[in-house]
Amino acid sequence: MPRLSPADKAAAKKRAKQIQEAVYLCGTAPFSRVMMMTQEELRTLMLDLGDQRPTREPGNTMRKEVMKLQGAKFQAFCKYGSIWDHMSQHYEAINDAEDRLRNSKGATPQQLESAIAVLQFYLDNSTKILNHGYDLIRMLNENEAFSLRQLVAAQGDATIHRQDRVYYQITASRATLLCCKIRAKMTKPFKCCAATAKKAAKKICRKVRRAKKKMGKKPAGALVVV
Repeated sequence: MPRLSPADKAAAKKRAKQIQEAVYLCGTAPFSRVMMMTQEELRTLMLDLGDQRPTREPGNTMRKEVMKLQGAKFQAFCKYGSIWDHMSQHYEAINDAEDRLRNSKGATPQQLESAIAVLQFYLDNSTKILNHGYDLIRMLNENEAFSLRQLVAAQGDATIHRQDRVYYQITASRATLLCCKIRAKMTKPFKCCAATAKKAAKKICRKVRRAKKKMGKKPAGALVVV
């Protein structure tokens, strides 16, 4: 197999980074952002935009496609877009919760339970993305909203992948949470004993100091019997 030149390696690395960024954008970017992208920014999603014919309508290709939808099709897009945008607001919290569960060292049971609750919320509500996305694609024919159908399909794939990852993360973290709770209950009595011992030690030290002060106040010339 021939070796790649430094220029070919750099080009391959750049292409891989572009694909990675496109996959991330398709799986996270809200429609409110996609519709406001320039045509050049829309190309970073690596969707097939078809023939780029100049038109008088403002906006990028996908926005023009959406503006051509009418009746039930436009309503279906609005419903799906609102659901996707609502769920996309939680992606940062979901990522933080996953990081918390993956790096659970030093976490309290309350912190783990809070992280699991965030992931469970996504798992319970993200199926709406798949249901309404499927309905939208089914309503559109092959001659309309070409780039929109691609994006909705990519968002569905990203949602399924994220659901699988979240489900396994929750399942694996339940055992970690149980161990954390047991560890907290086991260390609590020892903390109480340590606090009691510390309090008793302080009390003894005070008595010793008082006794030393009394010994230091004996009158001069007094005999001390040992």
